[in-house]
Amino acid sequence: MDPIFLWLRFVVARRFFDSGLLPEENAFVLSNISKHRNVLWLNVVCSVFVYFSLLKTNPDKISIVITSLLAPVMVMGGAWFAISFGGIPAKLMDIAMSTTSWMFAAFSISLSSMFIAVGFSTYPLLWPVLTVIYIGALISCIQYDTADGLKAGLDEAVLKHSRAALIFYREKQGIDIK
Repeated sequence: MDPIFLWLRFVVARRFFDSGLLPEENAFVLSNISKHRNVLWLNVVCSVFVYFSLLKTNPDKISIVITSLLAPVMVMGGAWFAISFGGIPAKLMDIAMSTTSWMFAAFSISLSSMFIAVGFSTYPLLWPVLTVIYIGALISCIQYDTADGLKAGLDEAVLKHSRAALIFYREKQGIDIK
């Protein structure tokens, strides 16, 4: 069995399955796990290339690598958290899943590359701390993305029901809300 899938299913997303979600919500969580699984495998492959590239890099140049990776980590991480599935109409869910998959890929690969580079430029006693930070960042990102994905189409539903409420109050109750 795929170790990344098992980690995502039984560690990262376990609480979603234990929370009494509806069958279609459980299906979304499984779909989102698959999205993150694919990205994390791509991340592993890219990280191998980064590691072996940095083995031959002059230690003075590693700080350039770290600095250059700050921008994609900050931009992609910020953009990824700024968008919300709640504002995506349910009929565009496939596009939203693809978009967030690519954003997570750019973010996680940049983050992984930066952490590997930082590992090359720090003392080994710091590596356990870096590992906790890295794993915490990945888990929180995946859990946030999954929770947010369960809100898909919410803004659309709220808008529809708000309009219906306004019509009801105006036509049935004689109250004009402006």
